[in-house]
Amino acid sequence: MKNQLINRFKLGCFLMLIVGNLSLSAQTLPTEIKLEHDALGKAPTINVQIGKKIYPFLFDTGGGITTISPAIAKEIGCEPFGQITGFNAGGTRLDFKRCDNVEMKLGNFQTRVNTGIFEIMHFFSPETKEIGGTISLQTFENKIITIDLSGNLLTLETEKSFAERIKDMKPLESRIGSQGGGGIIDIFVAANTPKGKIWMEFDTGNFSALQFSPHAQEMLGINFDAPNRAKMSKSVKLDLIGLGEIEMPGRERVMIYDGMLNYETISKMIVTIDIKNGKMWAKMKPSSGETDPKK
Repeated sequence: MKNQLINRFKLGCFLMLIVGNLSLSAQTLPTEIKLEHDALGKAPTINVQIGKKIYPFLFDTGGGITTISPAIAKEIGCEPFGQITGFNAGGTRLDFKRCDNVEMKLGNFQTRVNTGIFEIMHFFSPETKEIGGTISLQTFENKIITIDLSGNLLTLETEKSFAERIKDMKPLESRIGSQGGGGIIDIFVAANTPKGKIWMEFDTGNFSALQFSPHAQEMLGINFDAPNRAKMSKSVKLDLIGLGEIEMPGRERVMIYDGMLNYETISKMIVTIDIKNGKMWAKMKPSSGETDPKK
């Protein structure tokens, strides 16, 4: 009997050790979230579970606020209330009703988010698969994430994985922009011009070219003029502080920001964002035919 008690005690200690090690591993391993393309083609989506249903949500770092559709709000029993107000890049005022503390599961990442109510399906054709809303930087408030658009991967970093991740990255000059009483989160990257810095919104939802306001063009010494007073897209060299010069097609847009990075440009990078502190790190991905020296 005594030996049985001792053996049971040993087994209990062994099982506690295993569970403790598994818990520690979970805390030190990053969480990966897949970016999908079956619902919207080029535009990346994330499969989000709300209640018992899974919906594709547009992943948009320039969206500012995480949104759900009126149908989902009804499904989870939320009566939209109050208001949160922001302005899009064009300066248009946007007012959203709210549903707070909405439980979301993105892969193995579970969180609760204060959301705006918005019917995103107005932007798509009737044949488009139902999109539940938008996933923005606000979804990952106070987290550190790494975005690899061409690798179709978003990673939530741990302290350990974050330290390892940025070893071969370059720190960018960046800052958080917040509207809606602090409920809307965007991030901006600085670029050098002959007349001072401009700040480019980091926008994975911009599927056009790089965009520059007229005042930013003047600072850069560029223009997008075409014959007959028209405007055209032109190649632009942009010196992102910390990363260096990139060259991509750009166009003019009258807006409240200096400019906007776009999906194509961000796809050429791997970018880590400390959303709590507004800090960013980046590296360029190897061009076609090149190999990553770390592999």
